[in-house]
Amino acid sequence: MEWEQLKQTVYRRDGGLRDIYVRDASRADWAAWIALVNRDYPVQWTVEEYNDQAPACAIDANFIAHWWDDEERTSTSATIFLAHIHVQCYFFGDFELENDICPSEIQCLADHERLMQYLVAVSLTLGKEVVMTEEAIHDAQVFVRVNGRSIHYEDIVQGAGRIH
Repeated sequence: MEWEQLKQTVYRRDGGLRDIYVRDASRADWAAWIALVNRDYPVQWTVEEYNDQAPACAIDANFIAHWWDDEERTSTSATIFLAHIHVQCYFFGDFELENDICPSEIQCLADHERLMQYLVAVSLTLGKEVVMTEEAIHDAQVFVRVNGRSIHYEDIVQGAGRIH
């Protein structure tokens, strides 16, 4: 896809975020994702009332596994840095791996390619499909599907034409 098409569809400035999902995730998938981001990307991880004053530079997979089992848990989040692109993770549940990005941080084709490299790395690491959708809508328009090294742009209707 060309940058102008991506900018007007996938990364349009509509006030919403874009969600990145790995559906039917397991705790083993989460552990593999955590190992990937800790190893390959700059990370800032915080846990409310635990390390807010000094975010950690790596996510503690054992802490997260126990955190999911705690009924009185506090909030925890991580930011993964792809240069100036911030990929947010809030660890909502162990059944689905979700990340968020802000479309306004994707400012050129090189930024898009950097994000696609991350999605490919996640897909290859987990052996699962990664999708990027509109924010917080489970049956939302899927913009991108990544299976291993294969990146597929869904048909996106814009005006009278389709973008592939």
